[in-house]
Parts: sequence; C-alpha cells; structure tokens
Amino acid sequence: MKPDPLPATGAYVVPMYPAVQSMVAVTYVRDIDASRAFYQLLGFEEQYAGTAETSAWSALRHGSHSVLLTSTRPPLEIPRLPLLFYFFFDDLEAILARLDGAGVDVARLGHAPHALGGEAKVVDPDGNTVLIGQRERDVRQGEAEEPSRFSLLREAAELVAAGGGAPTGCKVGDTRGQACGAPAEVRLADSAGTSVWACIMHAEEILVMVPGSFVAADPDAGIAGFLNRRSGS
Repeated sequence: MKPDPLPATGAYVVPMYPAVQSMVAVTYVRDIDASRAFYQLLGFEEQYAGTAETSAWSALRHGSHSVLLTSTRPPLEIPRLPLLFYFFFDDLEAILARLDGAGVDVARLGHAPHALGGEAKVVDPDGNTVLIGQRERDVRQGEAEEPSRFSLLREAAELVAAGGGAPTGCKVGDTRGQACGAPAEVRLADSAGTSVWACIMHAEEILVMVPGSFVAADPDAGIAGFLNRRSGS
C-alpha cells in the first residue's frame, strides 16, 4: 500500500497498523485425541474444545503460544507436509526425553546455525514433520560441534533431484543484488503465496530470516492436485 501524500508538503504519511495481539497456528488432523496427546508431550495443554455434527476442535496453549487442532467428518484428504511446525525450547533435551519416554521416534539432527543448542525431527500422528530446536547452547553441552546442515532441506532437495531436478537456477541474489549462480535445489513459499527456487544455502537463510516461510511441496499435492483429482483429470 502506497502512503498518502500530505497536500501541503508532498511528504508521505506512514500508515499506522493495528497491533497484532496474538497468532494461533491452526492445523487439520485426522484424530483429535491422538494429536492432542502428541502436542501435550511438547508441553501444550488443552484450554477448551468442542464438537459439532461434522467437526471437532481442540485449542492448546503453552505459555503465550497457541495451537488449534481441528478435524472434520468425513476426514479431509490432507497431504503430508515436509514441515508443519518448528518449535524452539529453552531445554531441548528435556523435551526429547519426554518424547523418547512416550515411544515417539526422535531423529537428532545435530547443531544447525539457527539451533546452536541442538535440533531434532519428529513426526506427528498425521505423518507431518515437526522440528524442535534450542537457539543457544547450554553450558552442559560442552564444546560446540560442527554446525549441521538443515537436513530437512537436504531431504526436499533429494526429492526434487529424483523428480528430474529444478526447472531453473537459484533465484536468490546476494545483498548487493548479484545473481547467485548456483543450481536451484528446493522450492520455498510463504503464506502470501510467493514462491522461489533456491540453492540450499539461500533456502536456509530464508527459512531462518523470513517468518511464515516453508518448504513448498509438489504442486500436485496442493489445490491444483485437489482440483485435478475432483475433475478426474
């Protein structure tokens, strides 16, 4: 939106936007009870819940952070996501111990630049990837390890390569506007609908620096795929 100019001076007035009071992460699930139990292992507690003839929902909260689980009857055809949520905790090992104790398969990913205290990958009851990290190293962890690459991006890049590779090179330039020149390996998108093909290095930078960005799945798994399946094409 372009600011309105002041009639007398020609200067621009910066518009004032209402403050965001909170943000709720919403996800569709197939089994409310199973998903509630999973997120309770991460410290979320149910605040309220409800059911209707064709739907059910559960609102969970952990401190100032909220997750809303919702399901429909009959269940929606929900594609699995390469990354559903990323949670940062101040004590990663304590959370992983709870998950291990509950029989959840935990994959430790090492220490990425954005998660110096460690990073791990789990899968929720619907098969979606959930990443868990700790931003800063703990004194109990001793000497720093070599930072790991964002392995989820590696997995996505391998899928792209197996499908014939990206259709273009990396479209993310450097801070001086110079083209990257590296081959694209993964496609990223955001909630505004913007997408870009990027190399692993720039993909990591985007995921860390841009709120709401995510690894984009195959377009056939999105709305286009849904419409194609419905029309029988």
